[in-house]
Amino acid sequence: MGDGPQGSGFSRCGFLNVMPPVLDRKHPSAADLEQAAHRRLPEFVWEYLYCGMGHGDAVKRNRHALDRIKLVPRHLVGSDETDMRTEFLGQTFSAPFGVAPVGLGGLAWPHSAESLARAAGEQAIPFVASTFAMASLETLYDCAGPCAWFQLYRPNVETIEEDLLHRAETTGYDVLLVTVDVPAPMRRDHDIRNGFSVPVRFDHRKLWQAALHPQWTFAMAREGFPSFQNLLPYIPNSLKGNDALHYLSDITTGHVTPGILRRLRKRWNGKLLVKGVLSPREAAMCQDLGVDGIVVSNHGGRQLAAAPAPCDMIRAIRSATGSDFALIADGGVRNGLDIARLLFLGADFVMMGRPFYYAVAALGHQGARYIMEIFKKEFKGTLAQLGCRTVGELGMLKAG
Repeated sequence: MGDGPQGSGFSRCGFLNVMPPVLDRKHPSAADLEQAAHRRLPEFVWEYLYCGMGHGDAVKRNRHALDRIKLVPRHLVGSDETDMRTEFLGQTFSAPFGVAPVGLGGLAWPHSAESLARAAGEQAIPFVASTFAMASLETLYDCAGPCAWFQLYRPNVETIEEDLLHRAETTGYDVLLVTVDVPAPMRRDHDIRNGFSVPVRFDHRKLWQAALHPQWTFAMAREGFPSFQNLLPYIPNSLKGNDALHYLSDITTGHVTPGILRRLRKRWNGKLLVKGVLSPREAAMCQDLGVDGIVVSNHGGRQLAAAPAPCDMIRAIRSATGSDFALIADGGVRNGLDIARLLFLGADFVMMGRPFYYAVAALGHQGARYIMEIFKKEFKGTLAQLGCRTVGELGMLKAG
């Protein structure tokens, strides 16, 4: 049974490489794939993926802030050569963007994370495996290889923390990304209204939504509803359903203090990044603690509704840390132009989460490679419009 509109097959980490020409006409942009995903997903799943805190003010702010950034084109330049390759954290990537960690991404489509990890490895861009992914960190590394990074929601139980770090280390991960912007569970109105839970508990409302979206429903029934594969070994056998979910929430609650970061820096031998920093002062603190870089992010607008847009903070953070500290930007990115905007502001690299999972929800597993190709083509065209031969030249442009 096919998993996408064209019936592309999937087995473990692999998927068919055929990209029908009709895709470009039907879904020419990430926005088209987002709309297709909305049509294909039950509303309770769509709202989990799409919505932010409260009325979505921070989500809207991320988008509006990017739209305000203008770039002046340059056409009278001496070369048509455009090179998107990027050296970052000791690796060479084919383009300066990657797949951000998304917890519960497997609800968008079965094996979404595996599809994206495999495509990222083939396309030579980073894929960040979430602690709350619905595939194990070992499986995702098998799919992405050296392009795989591991994102840690730090457990407040030291034995669990150490075991996760040991697993990541022995599997082969070099880059550890520690998320710091989830110190406590947040009340998301849409999830409360929908009775959202993992595993999903189907009441009459959800059953009706599932019946109206048969492609998603049949795919989930065929593959089985996903679970938190990374964390299953640590859940007491006596806990099931919501009790197990509350347990996982409890053990990942709490601030990541400077002392904890200092200890993690000493413990982790590879590259260490901190995700969720918006304050120039805290960015400088991270630098002083010896981390290799930060992800300037407001968690996709899902944590604090009043948080500023990351792109509004990049220049102040760059001023506080200097030019030799790695800055990744994340938040509201939906096309190759947005990638260029963030690099122009001073970021070294860009991450996106939702658009990649929308693509897989819309098209099945072929959507993973397709969305990466869209972003690459859009970004390369933007570089040409701006007269930039390399990614590094973006930071030398003057404001428009």
